[in-house]
Amino acid sequence: MKENKHGFEPKQEFIMGGIAWTVIQTGADWVKCITSECVEEGAFDEENENDFVVSSLRAYLNGDFLRRLIAAGAPEEMFEYFNIDLTADDGLKNYGGDRVRIGLITCEEYRLLRGNIPTLSNRWWTATADSPINPFVRSVSSDGVLRCYYAYSGDISVRPLC
Repeated sequence: MKENKHGFEPKQEFIMGGIAWTVIQTGADWVKCITSECVEEGAFDEENENDFVVSSLRAYLNGDFLRRLIAAGAPEEMFEYFNIDLTADDGLKNYGGDRVRIGLITCEEYRLLRGNIPTLSNRWWTATADSPINPFVRSVSSDGVLRCYYAYSGDISVRPLC
């Protein structure tokens, strides 16, 4: 890996938009970070769809939540668009991918970067559907294990990624 230009390192924490973020991966000219704590609880999708592209959570994160961060002083240019691979946990690729400014970590990224992600005492959503043939979405439990919940479950926490 080339030396990064931005000076951030994995596991480093910083405040942006009034929220603590943890760097989980870096490249020469980019940083991937996740909130150090969950920001709230809510459904993945109020209509019980497990496709992140059409989810009410995606709309919220890239709408009201992003505007709230910018209003709290986060530089808008910090939220660059990035791609999310929406391959379901069963390997089906029906949902393709998405391009967002704020998203959720996928199960694949979680497995790859788990050592850089602070553990939490609550359950939190990933962007990964269990399968396109059911309404379940994968989440991370307090012990770090990946589990499934209905997309409309409103008591799962939200941990944004940018």
